[in-house]
Amino acid sequence: MNNMKWQNSRQGCFIWKPMLLWITAILCIAVSQGWASSPEKNILETIEIEGISISTPVEMIAKILQARDYTKVNESLYTKQEYADKGRSTISRVEVDDNPAFRQITYYRGMSGGRNKSPTARDAPIPDSDIDMAQQLYHSVCMNIPDELQNARGCDPLTPATIKFGGAQWIQIDDHFSAILTVSDTHATIGIRFSRD
Repeated sequence: MNNMKWQNSRQGCFIWKPMLLWITAILCIAVSQGWASSPEKNILETIEIEGISISTPVEMIAKILQARDYTKVNESLYTKQEYADKGRSTISRVEVDDNPAFRQITYYRGMSGGRNKSPTARDAPIPDSDIDMAQQLYHSVCMNIPDELQNARGCDPLTPATIKFGGAQWIQIDDHFSAILTVSDTHATIGIRFSRD
């Protein structure tokens, strides 16, 4: 009888050992491929800046930006100009850097021209065209994290007139992602960089 128990436990060992090794191998592969990534990383991969994200295929970028009235200047630069009040115009620029070391998407918006150079109201709201992408990036970097991390990332309080973090400088979010965000009614810089190494 004892011999039979020993054989059953031995057979169980032969079954469980390979299964345990197989599960361990799958987990190791998943981690090495980045499948066990943080939710923050997944969000940063999908945040759209003027309709494109870090995961947008290169061949689709020009088509998406041109559908949004951007003009292709070269392989990495797209611009758009819209007329505003008092003879001024809003100039928007999207830069896409895609090389072996990193992929980066950066959006810039500024005002130019006009005879009346009087300053705009300090609390004028952020334009509707920028608010969604600015809020998405801000929420992914600055919300639902400890206060210490918010302070380290320089997360300023959200207001209708300004959304920013990092003191208008690129900040490292994790091993692969960094971001920049500073948006007001007169200017904007919104960017995400994914380092491949």
